[in-house]
Amino acid sequence: MRNLIGTRRPWPSVWCAVIGAALVILAASTLTACGDGSTPARSATHTTARASSVVATGRERVPGFGHVFLVIGENTSAGQVTTTAAPYLTTSIKPEAAWVTHYFAVAERSLGNYVAIVSGQFKKCEAENAFSFTNGDVPGQIACHQNVDNLFHQLDAAGISWQEWHESAANPCDMFDHGTIWYKNGYTAHRNPALYFDDIQAHHASEDAVPSAECRAKVLPAGTTGPNDMRYYDAALARGTVARFSLVIPNVCEGGSDLCGGRTNVGQFDDFLRREIPKIKASPAFGANGTIIITWDEGGDPDPRHIVLAVLGPNVKAAVYGAGHFTHYSLLRTIEDGFGLPTHLARAATAPPLNQIWK
Repeated sequence: MRNLIGTRRPWPSVWCAVIGAALVILAASTLTACGDGSTPARSATHTTARASSVVATGRERVPGFGHVFLVIGENTSAGQVTTTAAPYLTTSIKPEAAWVTHYFAVAERSLGNYVAIVSGQFKKCEAENAFSFTNGDVPGQIACHQNVDNLFHQLDAAGISWQEWHESAANPCDMFDHGTIWYKNGYTAHRNPALYFDDIQAHHASEDAVPSAECRAKVLPAGTTGPNDMRYYDAALARGTVARFSLVIPNVCEGGSDLCGGRTNVGQFDDFLRREIPKIKASPAFGANGTIIITWDEGGDPDPRHIVLAVLGPNVKAAVYGAGHFTHYSLLRTIEDGFGLPTHLARAATAPPLNQIWK
């Protein structure tokens, strides 16, 4: 379910200069530092509207969304989310959430599920966690890429802002695996779906090519490469300058992929949520119509498909929902509905929407 951290070489130092120059022109909310710096991100002026003033027109009995925060953990089956293993999830989040128990992953590795969530499909190389660029270190390995429509492009077309935030990423549009388990800063690019679509990040025949301007502007480090660092994202939350749709990906420790000194893998993600969810709720961007969605890419052994979905927000009808059969394709359809997007992508078109969980 994961690639070994530290198998990719780090970005060469010239990249810091290249990316630093590029970031001057960005209208995103973050100016990142290369490496393990301690200076918080500085915000550029941008047009992200506050949730209180911008609401989409919903569809299929899904309410119109203001800001949406999708947080994804790693490798945890529904049966592993217990009071002992995940006390914050089960005693703080569950009582105020739509807790969907008949919810399922669609692939058995990370990348396939991430791509499914944002495009309604995946292909073989994504199911195998392949690189998004041609890797000269692996004979015969070519870029895993698709020229297909995706949620990011849909949001662009509708004029709705979006960002991916990646804990422990070293650069915007970070295409490389790096970091270590012991230092709690492991980052894996196969949990970064925006890299895999031609219209967001151009298909690269070389790992040394400069990423696209959009990818550099919107696929952002959540903090420095220090241990478990989310300072840039947290600062954007405090300012209320996050995009309308935020995909938040913890590092391999806090996401629960690897045991990094915590009590359990599940507990590490629980601790991440305990720290970050209150900051999302307190953000000016959350407002009166914010929506927080928490799920996992796939389950752990012995039940790799059966996971849980939790949805929180003022428009949510809190309860345990055990009927039906919902998947990551249902999640995509529901996000499309809440943002009033005109079409449903690929298998999202035939998946049931999560429309019974709303007030």
